[in-house]
Amino acid sequence: MVIKKIPLRVIKREFLQFFSIMLLVAIATMTYTLFAVSMQDIDYNYEMFKNRYNQEDGNFITAKEVDIKLLQEKFKINVEQRLFTDVQNDHFTLRVFSVPKEINKPYIEKGRMPSKGEILIDPAFYKKHKLKIGSVLTVGRENFKVSGIAYLPDYIYIIKNDQDLLPDPEHFGFALINEDEMRRLFNIFPVHYYCFKGKVENIDKFKEFLNNNWGLLKFVQRDQNPRITYTEIKVKNAKNLTLPLSLFIILVSSFILFIVMRRVINTMHAEIGTIYSMGYTQKDVLKVFMRFPLYIWLFGSIFGVVLGVIEASPFAQFYRSYFALPKIKSILPWQHIFVAMLLPAIFIFLSGYLAIKNFFKLTIVQMLHGVDEIKFGKLPSIKFFDRFEFGTRIMLKYGWRHIGRELILAVGIIFSTILMMYGMTAKDSIITAIERTYEKNFKYNYLYSLNSSSAHPEIKLKATSEPYNILSFDIEGTKLSITIYGIKSNSDMIKLYDEKGKEISVSSELIITKPLASKLGIGEGDKIKLKNKFTGKEYTLKVKKVANLPVGNNGYMELESFNKLFGYSSGEYIGIFSKEKLEIPQSLIFESYTKSELVNTIKASAGDLSKTIGVMALIAAVLALLIVYVLSTLTLNENKKNIGILKMLGHSERSIFKMILGFNYISFLIGFVAGIPLSKITMDGLMSTVTKDIDFAMSLDLSVQSVLSTFVILLLVFLISRFLARQKIARVMPVEILKGQLD
Repeated sequence: MVIKKIPLRVIKREFLQFFSIMLLVAIATMTYTLFAVSMQDIDYNYEMFKNRYNQEDGNFITAKEVDIKLLQEKFKINVEQRLFTDVQNDHFTLRVFSVPKEINKPYIEKGRMPSKGEILIDPAFYKKHKLKIGSVLTVGRENFKVSGIAYLPDYIYIIKNDQDLLPDPEHFGFALINEDEMRRLFNIFPVHYYCFKGKVENIDKFKEFLNNNWGLLKFVQRDQNPRITYTEIKVKNAKNLTLPLSLFIILVSSFILFIVMRRVINTMHAEIGTIYSMGYTQKDVLKVFMRFPLYIWLFGSIFGVVLGVIEASPFAQFYRSYFALPKIKSILPWQHIFVAMLLPAIFIFLSGYLAIKNFFKLTIVQMLHGVDEIKFGKLPSIKFFDRFEFGTRIMLKYGWRHIGRELILAVGIIFSTILMMYGMTAKDSIITAIERTYEKNFKYNYLYSLNSSSAHPEIKLKATSEPYNILSFDIEGTKLSITIYGIKSNSDMIKLYDEKGKEISVSSELIITKPLASKLGIGEGDKIKLKNKFTGKEYTLKVKKVANLPVGNNGYMELESFNKLFGYSSGEYIGIFSKEKLEIPQSLIFESYTKSELVNTIKASAGDLSKTIGVMALIAAVLALLIVYVLSTLTLNENKKNIGILKMLGHSERSIFKMILGFNYISFLIGFVAGIPLSKITMDGLMSTVTKDIDFAMSLDLSVQSVLSTFVILLLVFLISRFLARQKIARVMPVEILKGQLD
């Protein structure tokens, strides 16, 4: 039937308008496909990796060598010792492990298991340092040939220290060599590292047994290990964002399609009335006009799905660059592709149907005369607007008449602001928080953690050094932990300040960090119940002050009060803060690092966020551009007759544009201003969700730079879309309008 050609003719005539809607649908479909397929791929390979290669249920470090057989028989678990040492180079640190046999078995992606004189390297370090199979690395004054690339199930998120936020393969990586060569090269191991697999019925008794017999220095269960859990958290968060992000774009697309369909029908009353009078039924007309959403859905969803599937593999690879996670098997989850196709169809077809539903209530005479079009053309009469000059009055009335569109524009700007602000703030907050913490609060340059707590008469502390003690506790009623430091009362190494910038003196009472207080919902004077991670002993401590430290789940007390409260002798300590490098026997050191190393590592890692920020900024900019352009051109198309009349009356294109679309500036500003506090709320909620069950906390604060950068980018995008839409005014000729009236 001839009328079937109507949709294609209309789409061809208003190509850019319909193409923009198709692009919005394509972006929504691509977003869902991209995230769903890539995250499913990563999740599937992660589950396969941890199960096949026997990921640990926990690990612990002791001061003395453990009787593995006794431990396995008593607690019915599998225990394996892992030799390790950190090898310092001029530019990087390599954590060398013995090759695991039963627990945390390595996956060899390239090359083979090491033989004598050979070494396996983690993939990120291998790539960053441009190594090859056969390359030579110096370890413990001996040269080793790289035999391959290895992945470890317990080192998926490769960070040197538990406090590190992001991996830094330029300065840190892990390596595997055979146990015999480990013992030959490093005959002294100051601490003893063990992994265990199996369910321990009473974890407190297990830790107490370890501590009483072999001196427990560190105990980490699988769900508290950042090298494992950070991977799971990142994948989970990406999955949680997929549906809301896609749905928002689809809803905006559907609403715009609804408006476009209403306009198409309003401008075709006479044609449709003629079709009715020729004998076509309501069903025939419905079939024809439902082709609009059909074509938009088919083009947008198919293009989006294809693009999403194509980009899913490289995106998954990019996402994996933050982890050391192998791709054991490629998968294509068809269920997600089906959802990606179905999701926009539901909303697009519904909006198309609703747009033409009311039209069928008209009589043929009303259709031929265009009753709705006449009603639609009237501007609202609001006395408040009459006090303004003519141009402003018309602008306000046009904005009020299309208030639904202005709201959509404002919501689109709000969404783009949140998306872009989050990307900008994440990087700035990390760098600012670290610089502030390690320059204003932490004055030491070197930190040494020893393998036992005692008075250490063999160590001669300098005037530029201070001892500290440390214990970790579980916070009752939560899945959180707190690390409490015992430091000198007038410490020159740790400086704590309140919200007003006034220095806080440590005492016998507990001082906690601001992020931890926010996470627990407590303040000064409140009490928290703690359980010692090693002994299981319980304590109830009162919070004296909340320190304005931007990162960390930490607490601070005066050293001697700390020792007395937690059962240590006077003068005992387990670590040293120092402004100068100390000569301490290697046999006494558990671990050590410099402040500059930690700061530089985090800064370098935060630089990698630029890639993600670029992607988020691009998505936000494209969404804003499409939404503003489609809504602007839609309004201009509806008002061609009015534009022509205003031109004949002598108004300039600039003044006409202001009258018809000037309200958009108000909507843009409202959207941006509303987006700023909503960005803060969104980021706080996201950070709270991400860190609620892990031993890390950080606040994301909006900076003036991030707000201004977001405003400038979005304003530029807004002005570009306005410029593109304004070209339509230049193409409206008064002569054509007069001819149309005569016809």
